[in-house]
Amino acid sequence: MKIFGISVFIFLLATSNLLLMDILLGFRLSDALLHLLNPFWVMSSAEYVMLAGLFFIVIGQQVFLIIKKKEEKQNNS
Repeated sequence: MKIFGISVFIFLLATSNLLLMDILLGFRLSDALLHLLNPFWVMSSAEYVMLAGLFFIVIGQQVFLIIKKKEEKQNNS
């Protein structure tokens, strides 16, 4: 759970940094959000697969660790 929390925290920091930089450059918030989403519009299907794979690795690792801890608790009880 710690790894997931740290990943979300880093994501939020990076996103807020990009938005703040665009706003400081004089763009409106709506334009800054469009600049933030622009890389996802030009991605190819292979890049979408890689992005989904990385997402599932992070989430899957956390699910696996939770299941493993539950099994260890049941075996110790």
